[in-house]
Amino acid sequence: MSFSKRPHLFNSQNIILLVLIVVSLLAAFIPYFKIDLLISEKIQSIDSRFFSNLMWLDSSIGNFPIMMFIVGFTGVLLFAFKLRTEAVISTLAAAGSSLSGSLLKVLINRPRPESGLVDVSTWLSDKSYPSNHALVFTVFFGFMLYLLVKKSNHKKTTLLPIILLILLISTIGISRIYLGVHWASDVLGGYLLGVLWLIFTIRIYNSYNGKR
Repeated sequence: MSFSKRPHLFNSQNIILLVLIVVSLLAAFIPYFKIDLLISEKIQSIDSRFFSNLMWLDSSIGNFPIMMFIVGFTGVLLFAFKLRTEAVISTLAAAGSSLSGSLLKVLINRPRPESGLVDVSTWLSDKSYPSNHALVFTVFFGFMLYLLVKKSNHKKTTLLPIILLILLISTIGISRIYLGVHWASDVLGGYLLGVLWLIFTIRIYNSYNGKR
């Protein structure tokens, strides 16, 4: 007797989605968690000029005009190397994820960290949850990382770019907490939504490539 395969309820994607929903609902009613404050205090207590400059640089890359330039320039570069599908999908994924993050900010309506609680480097008018920096970095740089691993035949030459991309994705969340513009749970929400977007983007990309 044969049974047709059914999608497993507790696969990794569903678990990520469930955690995202729980964190988002909590963030909608709780301005910040105790663990958020503890993490912020721990990260902001790091007394290093090098670390501070690195956090400012990392965070600045994700700011609107710079990130928009990086996405646009990368798209043009991919087109030049005849990777048109990759150019279109990466650009749309970056734009779509940013838009979804902005929409979720409005729905959750969570205030930014206050200067009385943490050291706030910059006052921002939009809402705090989720971190769009963490979201877009995960989607865009994550997709670039996927393309490098998938398409490169020269592993040694791509090692440095791969390490750089991993560092960008992994440190952007720390930088947003260090600058006092996000709580750790905001960053977590950005990463979770980013991973879901990245999975969706890779599936669309592979699906399109499979039909050609």
